[in-house]
Amino acid sequence: MNEPKIGVVMFDAATDAASVLRAVELAGGQPVKLHPKTTTAPDVADLKVVILPGGFSYGDYLRPGALAATQPIMRVLADAVKAKELTVVGLGNGFQVLTEAGMLPGGFIANTNPGYHHADVEFIVENNVSAITNAYAAAEVIRLPQKGAFGFYTATEDELDALESAGNVIVRAKDSVSGSVRAIAGISSDDGLVLGLMASPEYAIEEGFGTDHPDGPGLGVDGQGLFISVVRAAGATNGEGVVGE
Repeated sequence: MNEPKIGVVMFDAATDAASVLRAVELAGGQPVKLHPKTTTAPDVADLKVVILPGGFSYGDYLRPGALAATQPIMRVLADAVKAKELTVVGLGNGFQVLTEAGMLPGGFIANTNPGYHHADVEFIVENNVSAITNAYAAAEVIRLPQKGAFGFYTATEDELDALESAGNVIVRAKDSVSGSVRAIAGISSDDGLVLGLMASPEYAIEEGFGTDHPDGPGLGVDGQGLFISVVRAAGATNGEGVVGE
């Protein structure tokens, strides 16, 4: 079985990194840990996808994702994307890192109702041909955990209109609990090589440990599709991986 290598950046205090490593394995990929300070261009040369996991990188000091965005690896990733050699995916805090690094437009502010929130949220897949949504059906409704105190996505009206007109809003919340503008939850760059999702799909991949589901608590595994999508984008064939079988 082909097991494409998928990089996972191990930012300090990125508490979701271990779960992302497991999710990649279950989807049929081979996770490769990448150090934020010592990773160089040759280290990512044989990777097609790198994931920035969620959590609370560097304790969310200054702003969520702001300190992580200054780490040397971000320049390495940006250069590889510019050369069309790499796809970079940010999940949760990783999405915040991508906006802070200028790799995606907009940014994040405090939730409409201040404070940390953790809830299962229903999302609509608006674009199912991206590196993180190709395993879902168009307009499919999926349920994923969303957590954090700064999950309110915002951008200028020009940036928002550009995202919408280009089809780069790839995931939208049915009812945004964070208050994000236009209920935006996931976006893509114009070339599809940089993607962010304000959710934690790695916590919805195994029955009994997933989201609440009509068949019972913890049985929701809609996060599987995201990691299957990533593995496909990294070069695996359709149907590979434990999760996808």
